[in-house]
Amino acid sequence: MTKSQNGHPPKQRVLVNFILDRSGSMAAVEDDTIGGFNTYVRELGAEQNVEYRFTLTLFDTRVEARYVGEPLSKVAPLSRATYVPGGGTALYDALGATVRQVEQTLTHVEKVITVIMTDGHENSSREWTQEGVQALIAGKEKEGNWTFVFLGATPDAWDVGMSMGVQQGNRYRYQQGQVQDVLCSMSRATNMFSRSSERASHSLLRSTGVQSDAIEEEEGSIEAVPKKN
Repeated sequence: MTKSQNGHPPKQRVLVNFILDRSGSMAAVEDDTIGGFNTYVRELGAEQNVEYRFTLTLFDTRVEARYVGEPLSKVAPLSRATYVPGGGTALYDALGATVRQVEQTLTHVEKVITVIMTDGHENSSREWTQEGVQALIAGKEKEGNWTFVFLGATPDAWDVGMSMGVQQGNRYRYQQGQVQDVLCSMSRATNMFSRSSERASHSLLRSTGVQSDAIEEEEGSIEAVPKKN
């Protein structure tokens, strides 16, 4: 393994894209979502062996790119003033816009992890369709270093993730009142995967060994993508 000037292995360079639902139904878990997101970012920032870049997309009827490929030090904690639920769920537009913006600004990274967190169904997109996001995800996965994770709070969350083309092992369901527990577990999995030699994962929790009572996995999850020589 190549070593840096101080004799230690160079840090892994990883881009995390976090696509967060801000629609009206999220008002019921506003504080929990704010706290969970802030915990996720804080735990990533504490990881010393990874150089993270971070994208935050908030979506309701509209899509807001709050940060695109920024160092974690520039990502401010969410608050009630900066996370205000309302409107519909432009889920497809949020994913499509995020990937396209990242493509324009992306510098060299070893891995790209895209986390989608929502409590509802697509109902407001104007630019992207279901077929469009399916093709988008499939195309990025073929590049070999993109991982997409879907976290859904609806009873049919696995079906929603499947409709977008997210890998079976990365489609997770959670209860609305457990957002902080969910994102705490996801932060551990993100850090462990980011430190690993794997370039992509089709089952992030299983491939890192992270277990969580707050997250329900779909049966038949697939293990990590094999390493490429």
